[in-house]
Amino acid sequence: MLFDYRQKLLAKSTKNYNVLLDIGYAEKPNKYLGNKQIIGIDLHAVEKPSNYSKIVVGNANNLVNYFDESSIDAICCGELLEHLINPIDFLKNCNKVLKPNGLLALTTPNPHHLFEFLSTVFLSKKIFYSPEHVCIYPQRWLIRMFEIAGFADIKIMSGGLAIPIIGTIWFPRPIAEFTFVMGKAHK
Repeated sequence: MLFDYRQKLLAKSTKNYNVLLDIGYAEKPNKYLGNKQIIGIDLHAVEKPSNYSKIVVGNANNLVNYFDESSIDAICCGELLEHLINPIDFLKNCNKVLKPNGLLALTTPNPHHLFEFLSTVFLSKKIFYSPEHVCIYPQRWLIRMFEIAGFADIKIMSGGLAIPIIGTIWFPRPIAEFTFVMGKAHK
């Protein structure tokens, strides 16, 4: 892939934090991360990427079973929230393991992306539909979910548009294929 806007955005937003937790990294480890300590956690064991310090095989819904409260500087995760049965509980767990003012940055599909919108209009299950997805979240409701989970200084941006062979490029936020959201842990 020529472009990887989404992973570069996750890396750029978290680069000033020493201890970074990358949740759900196994399918596509983020080669752009350069933090002092990068810990990956995933349900599946894979070979440790060269830029990661440590990997943990575990369930992201139970972060407090693997990490002390207020022990992580920043968390990033790409395309995970839509797979979770209890996303607000997951966000609350992220807040617990983050240090005060720690950052959570994530990407998730945007239901207002043109192809997703058209698929919804026609109730199509042929494209932009994954039985692994529980729900996809409108951008203004992502803000509310972060607020309920105790985050502050919440920002929503474009997570880009995936183009076959080329990769993920920037695209206008309201109709981008992916939404990027970040917030600061508020204790």
